[in-house]
Amino acid sequence: MNKLLAKASALTLLGLCLLLPSLQAAKTAVMYKDQVAVIVYHHIDDDAKSGGTITTKLFKDQLQYLKGKGYQFITLKQFKAFMNGSMVPNNAVLVTFDDGYESFYTNAYPVLKSMRIPAVNFIITGDLDNPLASYIPSMSRDEIIEMTSDTNFIDAQCHTNSFHYKLADGNAALIGRMTTDGRKETDEEYKRRVASDTKACISKLSELYPEDIDSYAYPYGIFDKNAVGYIQQEGIKFAFTVVPEMTTRQLDPMQLPRINAGSSFITPEGLHNAIQRRIVSLAPPAGDVPLAETMIQLGGNAVISADGKVTIQYQQLSWIGASGSSKLTAADGRTLTLSKPLSGKGKQILIALQDLEQAIGFGIVYNPSVQSFSVQQTPSVRR
Repeated sequence: MNKLLAKASALTLLGLCLLLPSLQAAKTAVMYKDQVAVIVYHHIDDDAKSGGTITTKLFKDQLQYLKGKGYQFITLKQFKAFMNGSMVPNNAVLVTFDDGYESFYTNAYPVLKSMRIPAVNFIITGDLDNPLASYIPSMSRDEIIEMTSDTNFIDAQCHTNSFHYKLADGNAALIGRMTTDGRKETDEEYKRRVASDTKACISKLSELYPEDIDSYAYPYGIFDKNAVGYIQQEGIKFAFTVVPEMTTRQLDPMQLPRINAGSSFITPEGLHNAIQRRIVSLAPPAGDVPLAETMIQLGGNAVISADGKVTIQYQQLSWIGASGSSKLTAADGRTLTLSKPLSGKGKQILIALQDLEQAIGFGIVYNPSVQSFSVQQTPSVRR
């Protein structure tokens, strides 16, 4: 009887242990939904002191802190499915690394594996032939094969084959035009160079593991319309920048934002706060917004005179209007017709959010965490 009671007690305890994580997850606050915080790292090293390097301890502390706060880490496959319409868990985070440094294998991977946190590393495949020759040693083919075959949550994708440098004129190799013996390459030659590099990157990674190689991180976060089009033609469907914003399905999949996590100055709390400041409301507050207050939040200015004259300034743009008017006029004489007249009295002038977006030339998003508006730098494709 005692043995039976002991066995029953042990099974009950085991059941409770298995249930506790589920209960904990159920109690986790929903900080955001239907969007992903993509975070980016480069080098994990306990001795290096560069701005893009953090220690193994800080890396682990960051991930543990996020996990304790209720963030849920997703795979690249889940992320791509999300961009194509599928759901992701609340408080979703995708961990990314750039450059394919060996420190990912030696320092980051053991932490990720022990915590079962997915990650994707964007590899400079030109370094695969002689990985130890890099200024910072790179991962070998065998190390990449080991990680991707040993788990189902570590991915390797493209960071170009050999474009991670800048040309003599300062332009990134991905977007600049090379000069050889005093002759600048033609547009057609540039197109072939980008296509060839992209093909090489995809081909080399395809030999290492069976997942689709269709994702890309722009070196230095630099790209232009031509580069985007040419790498897309070679099969790239998702490309990542360094613009620090949240990712929603509405964004251009070839200009996906990422929030920096890989600096020694970013504490676990700081990373959490950085994500919180960038949460967006998928359904911004309806109705008009206070012009002067909103422009300050956007980094611009709006001056409203006592007689209702309105001057809006944002970067190099300047518009003049008036309370009750449905038009704004630029300094060069251009006019902008508003969907609704400016309304209000005195210094409290209201403007339709879509009209303000037209005036400044950018999308505007609302952050419910800090209750403020901000300019969206990443273009939307489904507005």
